[in-house]
Amino acid sequence: MMEWTLEDVEQTSKLYPDSFFIPPAKERRSQEVGRRVRLHFTLANPGENEPRAERMWVEVTGFNQATEQYTGVLTNQPVYLKTLKLGDSLMFEPQHIARTILREGDERWLADGEKMALVSRRCLEQGDAVCWMYREAGDNEQDSGWRLFAGDEEDSYINADNIFRVQVYEMVDRDASLLVPFKGELGSAFERQGQDAAWEEVVEEE
Repeated sequence: MMEWTLEDVEQTSKLYPDSFFIPPAKERRSQEVGRRVRLHFTLANPGENEPRAERMWVEVTGFNQATEQYTGVLTNQPVYLKTLKLGDSLMFEPQHIARTILREGDERWLADGEKMALVSRRCLEQGDAVCWMYREAGDNEQDSGWRLFAGDEEDSYINADNIFRVQVYEMVDRDASLLVPFKGELGSAFERQGQDAAWEEVVEEE
């Protein structure tokens, strides 16, 4: 029995459409040699303190259009999997690609897309959306400085139990309209009147 299998993220996304987001099918089927993609290596028998899967990056080395199969090499050193190591070759398919890396020049590219934002629990719940966001200096190198809220949270709601660290690109996967305000500079702020409303930049009056 194999120690791991690749997760079919297409199926997982269908099961959890409100919380599990993956790149569009066209993007997953058009990765070029040299690009890196993230795959989920599901552990067959995870131990008590082990994760369900290891999420690791693979560099694409080839693509067979007839079979829609990629070949690639692992660019991470696994922590929990013992039968894989950095540099190992493997085969995978578009339904296994959970994340891609955007290049500068792509309209969806964000300079701080891989960094984290602080997000209100309300923004992550079904039926709610980000309607107020601003950018301040980050607390550390991995902090984008973005703070996202539904916009009507009470002061008492803003505490450690209700604020989560979420990657900027993951928030864009959830709501593509966030791409525009996420391009704002340090000190910028944006608001909208509802999920389907247009974003407006908030400018302080002098």
